[in-house]
Amino acid sequence: MARKLLVSIVAVVGIIALVVTGCTGGGGGEGIPYKNDGKFIQMTIGDLDSLDPAWGYDTASGEQVQYMYDTLLFYDGESTTEFVPALATEWTVVNATQIKFKIRENVKFHGGQTLTPEDVEYSFERAIVQNRAGGPTWMLCLPLLGKMGTRKSGSIVVTGEQIDNAIEVEGQWVVFNLAIEFPMIQWKQILTQPWASIVCKSWCVANGEWDGDLTGEGWKAYNNPDKEDSYLYNHANGTGPWKLSSWEAGKQIMLEKHTNYWGGSVPFDWVITKWENEWNKRKQALLNGDADHVYVPRMYIGQLEGIADLQVKTGLPELALDAFFFNMLIDPESTYIGSGTLDGNGIPPNFFTDLDVRKAFCYAFDYKTLLEDALMGEGKQMGGPIVDGLLGYNPDSSKYTQNKELAVAHLQAAWDGEVWEKGFKFTVTYNTGNEVRKTGCEILQEFFADLGDEYFEDSLHFRILIQAVSWPTFLDLIFTEDEEGTHRGPLPMFMIGWQADYPDPDNFATPFMASDGDFAYYAGYSNEYVDGLIETARFSTNDEERVAIYHELEQIYYDDAVGIMLFQPLGRRYFTKYINGFYFNPTIPGTPGPLWDMSKSES
Repeated sequence: MARKLLVSIVAVVGIIALVVTGCTGGGGGEGIPYKNDGKFIQMTIGDLDSLDPAWGYDTASGEQVQYMYDTLLFYDGESTTEFVPALATEWTVVNATQIKFKIRENVKFHGGQTLTPEDVEYSFERAIVQNRAGGPTWMLCLPLLGKMGTRKSGSIVVTGEQIDNAIEVEGQWVVFNLAIEFPMIQWKQILTQPWASIVCKSWCVANGEWDGDLTGEGWKAYNNPDKEDSYLYNHANGTGPWKLSSWEAGKQIMLEKHTNYWGGSVPFDWVITKWENEWNKRKQALLNGDADHVYVPRMYIGQLEGIADLQVKTGLPELALDAFFFNMLIDPESTYIGSGTLDGNGIPPNFFTDLDVRKAFCYAFDYKTLLEDALMGEGKQMGGPIVDGLLGYNPDSSKYTQNKELAVAHLQAAWDGEVWEKGFKFTVTYNTGNEVRKTGCEILQEFFADLGDEYFEDSLHFRILIQAVSWPTFLDLIFTEDEEGTHRGPLPMFMIGWQADYPDPDNFATPFMASDGDFAYYAGYSNEYVDGLIETARFSTNDEERVAIYHELEQIYYDDAVGIMLFQPLGRRYFTKYINGFYFNPTIPGTPGPLWDMSKSES
């Protein structure tokens, strides 16, 4: 049986049509050879952040976690509203604040241990106990504890008893006692994702992880740990179809099939992910048959047209966004802000708290060039964080366009004229290998260099430097706190993407605009009125009310110039013709798709 037990490929996600095309002729010589039987090999950029299900909040980590671990339930094929059993064989909604799951019997972890309901309880309690800064467990804390996390201003604000009472074992059942009337459909969606993976309690405890005791104060020592302090950072023991063989950071991760997998036969003996930042090397690996799937930057798609034996999946309706974020609370010790003052050789840590600065940058950006040159037209500009395909999306929302006159006017007004008079210098970063984000940084760099040339005969008057960093390092630079629990990250600006955790507008409004949302918090954006709107919309059962609120939030995003909102892309995937069974669900992390339901054959 396949991992998800039943695959339905009839649901349409969102309102953008899904188009899948296959290119099997028109060039390419003898075609792509069939190689590496029994293996699925992909080549992509970057690296993963952590193998710990409770830590990883990036698609690279989530992808590998979902290969090795299971959740209680999962989506039925392409649907994001219908579910099939996984480690739970059935579930019952008891009332508005309680749901219970019957745990599957005779399931084996990779290490040979037998799954118990206590493992399930421990997995969720451990995730909440850990609740690392910038991590995914706010989605567990909010329904179960009624709070976005376990800390406020660096201090723990929940008790062990609260965590203990939230998840209980009743025989073969695990009961979730929600602290608030959280929408059950969203709770189920959250439970499909990597952070809801089930770990083995005895194995964790034996390897120095939290012991499961919530009666004293000991559990607090495991709250918000350093990433590499967790044994699960680079070790894994799940119940999923593949188990960890080796992980060489920056090079590759190798997974081998779990022979005692509860779901039946595993379609690949090996799943191998190689990290290669050079596009030409990835392209040659695909065309030589040494890779079954590669990451293709959008500006290079023309190089793969008309290739024999190549499958191209296009028009995939991603529930995703890319944006630049302005850091309004930069670490004064940052090496990315030059001198740290407005003297022409740097910027102050509070540089982006000035609305005119933010608006100047929004008007400076060339949205058309990024869309046409980096995305090849396959996307649409957004005015705010609510994407097409979700309730509350507004196609007529206010959007910035490049406007030199307005950019100049706002620069002249910023910081009482000092920005215009003295200029600035700082560094923007992007994750190595991401050509779209590199292009975005270059667009800003070029605009301000030209502006300096035109008005001051000095291309360095407004100076933006660009630096590529590895993906794990990039995340560490963004999601960081000081000892008092205050975000003071070193990056003055950062461009990053967001993929839906669960397909609801709240999952975009919260991270982008809520004071305690992941992006807004780590960019230093806070607006009490906005927080109230988001909370009202989150719990409203009136769709018209929710739509009106999300439209208002989008206008506030524009008026406050919270960030440079960019594009919702249409997705593409490239495979050799030997890969079968791909379907698209916008919530599955990573680009290969549902490998547990896919296969590889020469015929």
